[in-house]
Amino acid sequence: MGQVLARLTGHGVTLVPWWPYGFERSPGTPGVVTVIQGAGETTRTATVDVADARTVEQVVDVLPGPEERLWRIETSLYSVIWPEEFAIESAPSGDSTPFYLWGPDECLIYPQGPVARDRIPPLVELAGPGQTMLSQRHDPDLESVDIAYRHEGENWRQSHHLVPFGAGQALVITAQAPAAHAGLIWRAAQAVARSVTARQPPR
Repeated sequence: MGQVLARLTGHGVTLVPWWPYGFERSPGTPGVVTVIQGAGETTRTATVDVADARTVEQVVDVLPGPEERLWRIETSLYSVIWPEEFAIESAPSGDSTPFYLWGPDECLIYPQGPVARDRIPPLVELAGPGQTMLSQRHDPDLESVDIAYRHEGENWRQSHHLVPFGAGQALVITAQAPAAHAGLIWRAAQAVARSVTARQPPR
């Protein structure tokens, strides 16, 4: 099965994919998910309908899961919601990022950590050369910054969302997208960050 750092839960099932993998939603049918396993000529797909969900050998294992009518992405330490308009993709071998969320036109959201807070620079310092800090927002549960920059001649946006996670630790949810999708990527990243739920008491 290889490295599987995340799985999908909700609608009464838990979907444990075979790596490398992807999950895609079925528009208008929240209980139906397409699972993609492999790449290139070895790609295999399976459509999982929670009304009659079954394991598909070497693609996805189907186990009982929470009845909540909401999909969540689970890692070993935490879970987050699966935002609409985004597909889930596994990280390459050797990449410690548990998953990537891909949206339209290369919109991307991914988590990092948890790591010690003192190892994370202040978010206002994350704007590099040629980047412009547009805004900083802070409340007790979440700190976020929004940054503008140019990429291959186009206007892009990047945001970082700092989520406290246990004593002295935090998760960072990073998002980037063409400026045309600034609203979509900000809302989705905020939703992911605010949905972080520890699966076991963080140390």
